[in-house]
Amino acid sequence: MIYLVEMDFRDPAREADWHIWYLDHITSLIRHVPGFTATQRFRALTDMPSPWVALHEVNSPALFESTEYKSHGGPVSTGEWKDRHTNWYRNVYAGIDKTPDVPLDGHLLMADEGAKVPATVASSVTWLENVGLDRSTKGRGIAVIAPGKLSAGLFGNPGVHLFKPITPRIPK
Repeated sequence: MIYLVEMDFRDPAREADWHIWYLDHITSLIRHVPGFTATQRFRALTDMPSPWVALHEVNSPALFESTEYKSHGGPVSTGEWKDRHTNWYRNVYAGIDKTPDVPLDGHLLMADEGAKVPATVASSVTWLENVGLDRSTKGRGIAVIAPGKLSAGLFGNPGVHLFKPITPRIPK
């Protein structure tokens, strides 16, 4: 399953500190919460309401009820950063068991349900069904855009967003 966290953070003076905290935060989830098996962070290439994305691999939505998750994850674990997160959405998706490994020189395509995905990548999109938490969407499509394959035709499609990795995929 995929646990997708989307948010905005617009405090340039604190952004470097936030990234350091966030890397420590996701590392803590991988180390201390059974069921978190991988994670990777991304930033949108174009302006959008929630340009920061964390793509987590989880075993089950039940882990969000665990004592370990409640002590290491979720909104209560964000400390001083909580009030700086806006357009923050947490959703769990079924449809694949493993997060894709997006190379640092590759890109993640994320499509809203019903979006017209360019034909050049449509066959590589995996469609996911929202099964938990905020349920801010019914579904999402994701695909890896291989290094050197980013093209102008992928931009400007309503509901289709492109993200650049800001961390490698971190497995358990």
